[in-house]
Amino acid sequence: MNQVLNCTLLSDVFLKAQALCEEYRRLMRETVFDESYNVREVLDDVIERVALREKLLGTAKQFAEKKREEKFTLAIRQFEGLMVDFLRLYQPILERLRSYREAMQKEITSLRSSLATVNGMLEVSKGIEGLAPRVQQLEADGQELDGRINEKMKMANKIDDLFNRVRPFQTGGQGQMGRDSLSDVLSGMPKDLFPETPEPAKEVTRKSGSR
Repeated sequence: MNQVLNCTLLSDVFLKAQALCEEYRRLMRETVFDESYNVREVLDDVIERVALREKLLGTAKQFAEKKREEKFTLAIRQFEGLMVDFLRLYQPILERLRSYREAMQKEITSLRSSLATVNGMLEVSKGIEGLAPRVQQLEADGQELDGRINEKMKMANKIDDLFNRVRPFQTGGQGQMGRDSLSDVLSGMPKDLFPETPEPAKEVTRKSGSR
């Protein structure tokens, strides 16, 4: 009698869990591309731009340590100013990423709770005869939930890493550095150490010629 009652209760819980998993899959199909894809694109773009400025700053610091010249110390301050200006310009995007990260944490917590429920049901089901198909379904649901958690944690860690990298420049610092003084500093440093950027004048000439 107790075994029949347990099977009945377990069946009800299983059906509810299965319905929740199906609803979750439907929502993910509708939102994973529109939201997650766009966030990944924006996040990768910001990380790439931050990495470029970190490279410039790191190169300036290397030369400052080797040459011990004032112009390289000035370059460090100006590259720090460029990073500060960039973060000010991208502040709205950073705020959106921060909000997305907070919402993602809530979703990760919910997914972990669902995974714990599925794992608990799985352990109970394994001790009851005749529930092999349900055990397989629970195992599949658990694997899917675990995969979603890992996927979201990967993006969450990327966002956390980005904010850790830019935090030193968000507490204040120089900004609005003069373009002429920065050019003077760069002229004394090896150009092959810096990424090439297209010159506006050449771009205009090239487009005019193509017409």
